[in-house]
Amino acid sequence: MVFLSWNVAAQKPEFIPGDLIVQLREGVSIDPVMQDNLLLNGRETGLEYAQYISPPMRAHLVRFDTEIDHNAMLRQVFSHPNVTAVQFNHVIAFRDTVIPDDAQFNQQWQHYNTGANSGTAGSDVSSTIAWDITTGGVTTLGDTIVICIVDDGIRYDHPDLVDNLWINRGEIPDNGIDDDGNGYVDDIYGWNAANGSPNVGNGGHGVNVAGMAGAKGNNEIGVAGVNWNVKLMSVVNGSIGSGSNPNEANVIAAYTYPLIMRQLYEQTGGEKGAFVVATNSSWGINNGNPANAPLWCAFYDTLGAYGILNAGATANAQINVDVNGDLPTGCISDYLISVTATNNNDVRTFSGFGANTIHLGAPGEAVRTTSGSSNYTTTDGTSFATPMVAGAIALLYSAPCASLAAIAHAEPGLAAFMVRQYILGGVDVVDDLIGFTTTGGRLNLHGALMELLNNCQDAGCIGALSINAGEVTDTSAVIGWTGLADVLAFDVRYGKVGGIDTITLTDTIAPLFISGLEPCTDYWYSILAKCEEDSSVWSTDRIFRTDGCCEPPLNLTLGDITETSVELDWNAVLAANAYLLQWREQGADQWSEATVTATDTLLGDLLGCTRYEVRIATVCDTGATDLVLFPLFRTFGCGDCTDLDYCDSEGSSGSEWIASVIIGDFLNESDGDGYQDFTELEPLQLHRGTAYGMELTPGFTGGSFTEHFRVWIDLNRDGDFTASELLFDDAQGSQTSVAGMLTIPMNAALGSARMRVSMAYGAQFFGDYPQSACEMGHDGEVEDYCIDILEELPSDTTSVSEVSASGTFGLSLFPVPADAVLHVHINDPSSVQRSTIIRIMDVQGRTVDEHTVATERTVIDVSQLGAGLFILEMMTEGELIGRGRFIRN
Repeated sequence: MVFLSWNVAAQKPEFIPGDLIVQLREGVSIDPVMQDNLLLNGRETGLEYAQYISPPMRAHLVRFDTEIDHNAMLRQVFSHPNVTAVQFNHVIAFRDTVIPDDAQFNQQWQHYNTGANSGTAGSDVSSTIAWDITTGGVTTLGDTIVICIVDDGIRYDHPDLVDNLWINRGEIPDNGIDDDGNGYVDDIYGWNAANGSPNVGNGGHGVNVAGMAGAKGNNEIGVAGVNWNVKLMSVVNGSIGSGSNPNEANVIAAYTYPLIMRQLYEQTGGEKGAFVVATNSSWGINNGNPANAPLWCAFYDTLGAYGILNAGATANAQINVDVNGDLPTGCISDYLISVTATNNNDVRTFSGFGANTIHLGAPGEAVRTTSGSSNYTTTDGTSFATPMVAGAIALLYSAPCASLAAIAHAEPGLAAFMVRQYILGGVDVVDDLIGFTTTGGRLNLHGALMELLNNCQDAGCIGALSINAGEVTDTSAVIGWTGLADVLAFDVRYGKVGGIDTITLTDTIAPLFISGLEPCTDYWYSILAKCEEDSSVWSTDRIFRTDGCCEPPLNLTLGDITETSVELDWNAVLAANAYLLQWREQGADQWSEATVTATDTLLGDLLGCTRYEVRIATVCDTGATDLVLFPLFRTFGCGDCTDLDYCDSEGSSGSEWIASVIIGDFLNESDGDGYQDFTELEPLQLHRGTAYGMELTPGFTGGSFTEHFRVWIDLNRDGDFTASELLFDDAQGSQTSVAGMLTIPMNAALGSARMRVSMAYGAQFFGDYPQSACEMGHDGEVEDYCIDILEELPSDTTSVSEVSASGTFGLSLFPVPADAVLHVHINDPSSVQRSTIIRIMDVQGRTVDEHTVATERTVIDVSQLGAGLFILEMMTEGELIGRGRFIRN
């Protein structure tokens, strides 16, 4: 419940004078409330009963004399023992949808997506209803809000950014003097940390980024940013793709500038510096290990302590940041929001994820924003999702909540932390992000604002903040909170959810240890702050559950696997008497089972080279829980291909993947998934000393890209892919199928071996080629296969390497792949005679079909051929006049 101060009512939501909505305790009557509130300070209140408005909520509408002191009346009614909550009857306005007049706003689905043209309605960030509350600019205390764009610069003259550029009013341009004493000379628009100069204009990438956060709104041109009026500070840390890419020293130097400017602003009461509330970092290091960047990661806590919250873009690659790492989004800080990208269907297609590291998604595919070269552009990337979050941070500081503005100066670190919680708490939960981000949600500007406004208290003693329950056991918990400096003490009350008893502890300090609780029970708790002259209202009830519930085990993991056993491990359940284990060969009818009391066990007597299912339940005094599955696994014994421990390799399959692999007469077609394990397929039979025709084909969701393929085989079967085991390397790259030869060396070890096929995008500046066999996060895909390396073929068998050494020449074949017929055109008609022969061979060099032709154009029936790669040769009087390859579907 929130008390509203009558003397600031004009700043508050409008309510109907004389109306109160009263909630009663369960099982009591409204009559005593009415009787006991007929007088207020000796004056008749005129209290009348109006309506029973909600039986489930036990809510009643009552009315009193409008001349009565409303705050006093509200407090008196709330003090009645029959009342649990009371509030004014606020006037509700139909929420306007604020559509700015920017000429290209209809192309910005990220702000307003009705689903009428493309995408899913509601996949936007609800900007238009958020703008009905605020469009950014200043706090309620008049602080001009600043976002620091750390990138390659912002153009001074862009028509949609020029009015929102931050200008250092404490500096005199071009006089060579540090006028404001911040340690930087002539820093009018920001600072170039890459070369130590004030030159921060002429950016490209940074212009795209800046427009997403703060393109001027409602100015009849171009596009709108999340904030229509925010100020954009430019800090340069490098120039992407120009040979002066950012480095880690640049990062630390770049972050130092907004830190100093925010410190200076607070030190001088706003006369110098800048009220920087957010930085945006649309760059990073794929697979970067935060442990190797302690200064970089620690800087976010430093910035946060001074009130600067930070938005960081994760990789444009489908990597699990929890496992593979990333910088900056793998850094752990209460002042960093790590962002992945979504499209207009609320789907993450090309970007990184992490249930423990990536906090939320934001629109980043086919988004419209400002451009350095053409004024506006449509682009893709986490680079452009992240500034929407930076813009959201700044937008919340402009909300009509004076307490947040006051906290931003009294305890800036607390304000930044609160804003982070409001943004994370206000997301739209979407299916595609559940389990892939910490919130399971996509940014919602209106949701974040409502999280803030529902927790905002603008008058009197400001209550406890950052309330939480931790270290919960079956009989105790620790309640934590923070408060502003003028709070003298706190009262805490708690009780069972649905119970009748309330325990109140007075004059406490955080953290507070409470004990004597019952196991597996929900408890509510609330906190009241006490200031010198008055007290806050009680905080909204929060709930925690004590331990001791009979529930299935969590964190089911597999340990060492052998041919006959597997190690199993799980988290202990406090209420458990034992655990029921069941296992079977995958797909079998019967389960074997055992009961154990420990939280780990060795499951033995298994069959080699066999896939198993294992599941577990907790057994308690009250019975057993549902069974939950461990990850599927296969025992060793299938050969070195699966038994050896190979390095991980994974690409990003958001828009490109390996569509098909053809080697000899083997064909495997698949959709993209970053990494695919095909080692359970029947192994390829490949002979030493033989070359096999190979066709590798990329797949794309939209436009095609230049892709490079590499193929490794673990020839010595030692679990590593070495440089000498790279058997195919398509350095040129192609946007279509790549044909080549795969030759098995004579010294290859006989037996089971692993083959790795890797595809990577490659282009100047931004290419991931050449990729290594253990590459993580490159644009593309990786697939693993098992092969059996066999003895060389008999000497009378012609290999493909002998019949195709000259490559393709002299003719054209189409369509490729072929279905029932194949068209053959000879380039030189004069070379064709009545005795010209067309011979078709398989990849082993064996003739499978033969025709005699007399013209330069002919059609051959290939319907009788099986699927695979074939070699076609044309010969006249024993002379080879043409050769080509084709694939039969």
